[in-house]
Amino acid sequence: MLVFTVTSHAQNDWTIQKEKDGIKISSRHSSISPFNDVRVELDLTGNIEQLEDILLDVNKYKEWSYATKISRLVKQLGPGKLIYYTEIEVPWPATNRFFYANFEIKKNPDDKSIQVVAVNLPGYEPIPKDLVQVPLTRGIWNIVTITKKSIHVDYTLELNPGGSLPGWVLNLFATKGPMESFENIKQKMIALNP
Repeated sequence: MLVFTVTSHAQNDWTIQKEKDGIKISSRHSSISPFNDVRVELDLTGNIEQLEDILLDVNKYKEWSYATKISRLVKQLGPGKLIYYTEIEVPWPATNRFFYANFEIKKNPDDKSIQVVAVNLPGYEPIPKDLVQVPLTRGIWNIVTITKKSIHVDYTLELNPGGSLPGWVLNLFATKGPMESFENIKQKMIALNP
């Protein structure tokens, strides 16, 4: 029991890095990557179906997701299941990153919540020329209904960008990237719910 308690506490040891406009960004030491895990929490205007539509439209990720140069659907696997490709721009002199990811929406109609899981697929296709493959990316969106017109999002990201990146570049993706991405999503949801 003591081991479980210690492990459980360590897994939830988040430190708040930034709070702005109702968006809270935290980080914690990762046990599987040199890059810290990131957590974003916020409430959004609108409903789960609207956010689900935004997340399923992978071809438009570059409109809201920080540093996304290219994002495209590779294969539709079924309702709420797909494989997509993304290229991430990183500042010079570093090399752009890419990954293929398996994306799945898991619905819980009982409590009007969904979980979205996107996990990279290393070696899914040949490596594009002049890019570095991201060896690990695992994003989990836990989205719950608060009211008919509002939802709560709890997003966590485990990431290893691969190769060697200077600390200042990694820091862009630790707070600046999540803040910009979720500010953009917030504006999209507000626009859908005038």
